[in-house]
Amino acid sequence: MQKQLWDKKAQTFPRFVKDSKDTLEILAFFRAQGVDFRDKNVLDIGAGNGRFALQLAFEASHLYASDISDSMLRHLANDAKDLGLANITTILSPWEECDISKLRLDIAFAAMTPALNNFASFKKALCASKEGLCYVGWGRVRQSAFLDEIFAQHNMRVELPTGLPQVLQWLSELKMEIPTYCYKEASYTYSANSDKAIEDITWHIHIHGGSPDEEKIRQFVASKQQNGLISYLCEREIGLCFIPANKDIV
Repeated sequence: MQKQLWDKKAQTFPRFVKDSKDTLEILAFFRAQGVDFRDKNVLDIGAGNGRFALQLAFEASHLYASDISDSMLRHLANDAKDLGLANITTILSPWEECDISKLRLDIAFAAMTPALNNFASFKKALCASKEGLCYVGWGRVRQSAFLDEIFAQHNMRVELPTGLPQVLQWLSELKMEIPTYCYKEASYTYSANSDKAIEDITWHIHIHGGSPDEEKIRQFVASKQQNGLISYLCEREIGLCFIPANKDIV
């Protein structure tokens, strides 16, 4: 089910934009922690359409991009070709089943991916590379009055996914030193036509494990639209940290 949902999301997921401000700011945080992507073998876990994978491929020796969605990886590969990047290998696999034993990885990278939503998958990422893990995840805030209203009609709540607070707790449980980390405000305004808004609400309810009521969603969107458009604020925070590799992790 997860794979099908992400394949569907790939149809409207933002495509790669080189040197985007937000992407460069996030990478600057990791560089400030001493991470050097130049001439390295990098694995992007849950790479999606390649927001970070493609940006990093311009300086990495080789970039491995793993994801469960072949549609996402197809977009990534097509964009890589258009950009003249020939140093990317895509890996279609759930992270927990992904065989990286033959890859000589210097750096692991994971950004806003549900692939690391449990302790075992997170620990696998920690042990994946020689230098360490660049982690970008949810912070302490995820709020949307708009989504809250339609979720309530489905007897559901918009959940704050596993993110940096949980990662810091896992590191404590592993008795690892807490690295430098930061929280970054990352709110945005969603804007789309009514049909797209209906599709996205349906997707959000599915990904939360619910069963969308199409009629309720249509009525809700109709009541909120202005000139056929839906616009609402999504308040959110992301968390960043670089976790150096630790050979003592079992």
